[in-house]
Amino acid sequence: MRFLALLFPLLLAACAGNGTHGINAKTPQEPPQLGMVESVTPIELPNEGGNAGAFIGGTAGAVGGANTGNGRGSVAASILGGVLGGMAGDALQNSGTHPGVEIWVRLDDGKSVVARQSQDRNNVFRIGDRVRVVHDRNGTRIEHLAAEIIKH
Repeated sequence: MRFLALLFPLLLAACAGNGTHGINAKTPQEPPQLGMVESVTPIELPNEGGNAGAFIGGTAGAVGGANTGNGRGSVAASILGGVLGGMAGDALQNSGTHPGVEIWVRLDDGKSVVARQSQDRNNVFRIGDRVRVVHDRNGTRIEHLAAEIIKH
C-alpha cells in the first residue's frame, strides 16, 4: 500500500504535463519569417517552471503522510499529503516573475509581429537587427539571423 501512496505523486505530476500527447506528438510548424526589429521593450513575464515543484511537493507530502499513523489512515494521509504537497509545490514554483522583452518585428512582407520572450543576456535584440520569427508548438519567438544568412 505504501508503494501505491508513493507512486501517486508521480502520476499527479505526469497529468500536469504540457498538453502534448504521446512521445512524438507534434503540431504543424510554420516556416520562419524574416524581418527587422522595430522596437524592444523590457517587461516582466510570469514564471512557468514546469512540473518539478509538483513532483517534489507531492513526493514530500506522500512520504510525510505515509509516516503518519498506521493502516488505512496512513494510506489516506499519504494520498492527501501527495495531492496537497503537489499543489503547493506547483504554486511555489510558478509564482513570481522574471525579466523578459517584448519585440516588435516588421516582416519582409510588410506585416508586423510581436513576441514576448525571456531576456537572454547573451542574445540582446536592438532596433534594426535582422531576425527570423519562428512559430512552433511553444508559441512565437524571435531569433537572430546567422551572419552568413544576412550577407546573402
